[in-house]
Amino acid sequence: MTTLVQDIRFSARRLSKSPGFTLVALVSLALGIGANTAIFSLVNAVLLRPLPVAAPERLVSVSVTGGDDSMHAFSYPTYLDFRDRGSGGVLSGLFAERFAPMSLSRAGASERVWGYLVTGNYFEVLGARAARGRTFTPEEDRAPLSAPVAVLSHACWLRRFGGDPGVVGRDVELNGHPFRVVGVMPEGFAGTEIVYTPEVWVPMTMQEWVEPGNLWLERRETQNIFAVGRLKDGVTREQAEAALNLFAGQLGREYPETNEGQRIVLVPPGFVIPQLRGAVVGFAAVLMGAVGLVLLIACTNLANLLLARASSRRKEMALRVALGASRWRLVRQLLTESLLLALAGGAAGLLLAAWLLDLVAAYRPPIDVPVWIEAGVDWRVLAFALGASLLTTLLFGLAPALQATRTDLVPALKDAGRGDGRTRSRLRGALVVAQVTLSLVLLVAAGLTLRALARLQTASPGFEVEGGLVASFDLGLQGYDEARGREFGRRLVERVRAMPGVRAASLTDLFPLSLNYTSNSVYVEGRPGARGANVPIAMASSVEPSYFDAMGIPVVAGRPFGERDDERAPRVVVVNETFARRFFPGAEPAREAVGKRIGFKGDQGPWAEIVGVAKDGKYWTIGEAPELFVYSPLAQRYTSTATLVVRAAGGDPRALVPALRAEARALDAALPLYDVKTFEEHMGVSLFPARVAAALLGGFGLLALVLAGTGIYGVVSYAAAQRTREIGIRMALGAQRGDVLRLVAGRGMLLVGAGVALGLAGALALTRFMEGVLYGVSATDPFTFALVVALLLGVALVACLLPARRATKVDPMVALRYE
Repeated sequence: MTTLVQDIRFSARRLSKSPGFTLVALVSLALGIGANTAIFSLVNAVLLRPLPVAAPERLVSVSVTGGDDSMHAFSYPTYLDFRDRGSGGVLSGLFAERFAPMSLSRAGASERVWGYLVTGNYFEVLGARAARGRTFTPEEDRAPLSAPVAVLSHACWLRRFGGDPGVVGRDVELNGHPFRVVGVMPEGFAGTEIVYTPEVWVPMTMQEWVEPGNLWLERRETQNIFAVGRLKDGVTREQAEAALNLFAGQLGREYPETNEGQRIVLVPPGFVIPQLRGAVVGFAAVLMGAVGLVLLIACTNLANLLLARASSRRKEMALRVALGASRWRLVRQLLTESLLLALAGGAAGLLLAAWLLDLVAAYRPPIDVPVWIEAGVDWRVLAFALGASLLTTLLFGLAPALQATRTDLVPALKDAGRGDGRTRSRLRGALVVAQVTLSLVLLVAAGLTLRALARLQTASPGFEVEGGLVASFDLGLQGYDEARGREFGRRLVERVRAMPGVRAASLTDLFPLSLNYTSNSVYVEGRPGARGANVPIAMASSVEPSYFDAMGIPVVAGRPFGERDDERAPRVVVVNETFARRFFPGAEPAREAVGKRIGFKGDQGPWAEIVGVAKDGKYWTIGEAPELFVYSPLAQRYTSTATLVVRAAGGDPRALVPALRAEARALDAALPLYDVKTFEEHMGVSLFPARVAAALLGGFGLLALVLAGTGIYGVVSYAAAQRTREIGIRMALGAQRGDVLRLVAGRGMLLVGAGVALGLAGALALTRFMEGVLYGVSATDPFTFALVVALLLGVALVACLLPARRATKVDPMVALRYE
């Protein structure tokens, strides 16, 4: 320990005497370790941190997959079958949940809150107890509308009720109905959620009050809830999955129309939609790989700096050996210096990561759902930062230390020829090649992501973006029945159409690219239909007759809806071009589709006639493949949740917002309009993931380019300084400035060329793992590869020419007297 303390003191003195080197080293390490720690903190918060419930490692999200292997939700009757008949042998409990908005009314004003419909065993399976009052009892989940009770989150209790302990036992008004508050959950409890905290939980049997007009508790074909179970002690996930799939096969035989071909997949819980987990894991892997490359590039930079510094300490190392120091003693001393640098850089990186996480916590995505990530610094993050610091010590400290202690004693003491200079030069050259290789891989990843974002921003969503305004409201949350809801919608649209500056206005229950959709299985009259999991599924929405005009969606065949397509008229639909091509693959699918009739699974009404075919668009995300889509008249398929679409006659549509709110208040002063925005602002919802990926990878790519440029400059500059006497001799013998430029810069560009070749091979091999985040761009896009190579070569050429130009100004007489 005494020797270690001496090494630390000596290392601190040596670093303080080289402030320039120390500053560059600390900045490089802080950027590398800080970026890695920040991204790891996000990954830890979303994927690694255990849920704050009892034994979270035993929880599993129970998902259904169909014939296309995509994950689906449960229907409530199917969930009951699994809970009561099919899971007892492997699960100690199985609950269901559904994310839902609600209207909380207080003092004559209504607020939109987000909560969960949950089964009565929800809190029991999670092993959660209320901080005040109680949770649900089994009796409160027996029959529809039998138990109007609610449990509040701790944040909701504080924010909306001022932390009043007397709220437990009192009634609150949700969706115009009284609900008795029976409990308040502890601070930090969010159930199985990671990125947001529900404000209220109500029993699933109260679904008719929470989602009026959308009754699905008895419908096996409506798959819209998600299930989470707890594994029994001693049961593995694989064993439980096998047992549940045996029961899924039995259900498929009992209910072939809805359950045939379905399989069960168990994944860790934590997302309101389980299929989001795969996308999040894939994106997290890309980000961790990117910041890992940044750290490696920083390490190669520092290794080159240490090698150059070791050359200047060559005589010192020889003198220590002559005085009896062993090589291991010298290596340990040099590694101690590297360790001090790494720990100081790690501490600075941790502060940088904390600052970046504060920025992330303050940001709110452009969506209606209150989403945030509490990515704090816990023991996992601290361990990661410490591990990254120790790893960088080995990465950038060991090789220079070994090279610095391998020296010829007598020549070094005389400070004569550098016997090991060729070896060190080769090592520095190898580090430059590695740095360029890693930088090119990261730059290609950033370039592909930026190109994908550019492609998305110019992609047509299928409707006119400019001049549009959208606002949403939910009449069901205000207690409107169907008759009052229809009248309100009709009067609102009439009043908005009469506003100055409005060209068109309409209503829909589903606005495109809202990260939400309604879907159902479809059949074509006269054609054999598939069964079970193989039934074609089409997205669907209900719209007013003027919707296509307000959205700027052309109807390519047939006609749009008209005023005569009301609840008394025969059922009609408009399908999109993908639907027509799928079911009517003739020479002119759109024309052949018009006049045909289709039906929906579980729908007891008559067949619906296709009266028109609309142009394809984007419905779920901007990067999706063409999807089947069916429009129905809002007059024939009423829904209480509606979105008002307004097309401005000219100018900024935001100018219409005050008048729009005034018209809504004139009809119902208590009705809140939410998510009011222009079409351009709405596009940000769909572009948000791509913009985040492009910003992060673009920033990492820029950082890699800067590190690569400085690294190349440092190596070429040091090499030119080492060859000062040689350059002087060449110039004394008649060499021109161009000859010296080629001599100095040529060596550097040869190393860069080797790194580019290796980087291209590495990028071609690794970028194929990014295909999930590249929208419309190939992972081997030649334009991106060519542009990145040209950019890197340009930066490298400048980094080589600067020291080469300085070398041409060497005075031959001064150079000849060098040493």
